[in-house]
Amino acid sequence: MNLGLMKVGGDGLAGLIRYRYNTKADQTPNGEWKWRVVLETDNGLEEVLVKSLVVNVASFSREDDMPVVGRKYHMACHGRFRIEDGVGVIDPAN
Repeated sequence: MNLGLMKVGGDGLAGLIRYRYNTKADQTPNGEWKWRVVLETDNGLEEVLVKSLVVNVASFSREDDMPVVGRKYHMACHGRFRIEDGVGVIDPAN
């Protein structure tokens, strides 16, 4: 599990972004890491946890079969993702 330590800064990562509440947030340091963000990278799907999430683009619901954990229900959007001090920010890609 990645606690928001993934190096996502500067311009961030662009593409399809899925996000859902982290039902295991109480098992994270101080219970602060509330959101699970799933990114599509060249290495496959990567998950990162963030304390809070700001979404500045239109979103839609999505049903996905995820490796290991099975079917999950996400909100999703297209945009650029970056992390600032544990806060995930999704902005328009352009």
